[in-house]
Amino acid sequence: MTKVHHIAITVKDSEKTAKFYKDSFGFIEINRFTKPGWDGGAIVLRLEDLRLEIFQFKSSIGKKDNLSNLKVIGLKHIGIQVDDARKKYDELKGKGIDVDEPVKGTTCAWFCFLRDPDGIPIELYEPNQFSK
Repeated sequence: MTKVHHIAITVKDSEKTAKFYKDSFGFIEINRFTKPGWDGGAIVLRLEDLRLEIFQFKSSIGKKDNLSNLKVIGLKHIGIQVDDARKKYDELKGKGIDVDEPVKGTTCAWFCFLRDPDGIPIELYEPNQFSK
């Protein structure tokens, strides 16, 4: 069997970012680690079968590409499946999170975008009967 196991991101404040993913989407923390010679460490979260590795280093380098431009090679967003995009939108708005209004999708029922505390794009994805 082949499946996506984890996504790794580097952020400015791993505690703040981990809290965001836990509070917003129900991720749970499963591990923390560092390695000799690192000037930082990682927090590992899990949501069902997917792990999210959140790295923070004192020597981090700023973003180099435009994540909103689909023509630029690189990671564009993290897609998180939800049962009801409108309900999740309302929940996140209620927490003061800036999230785009859900729109009807071509490969899903509804979708919308928001950004985590470091500006990493997240797509909320509500599947339709053909995308489940």
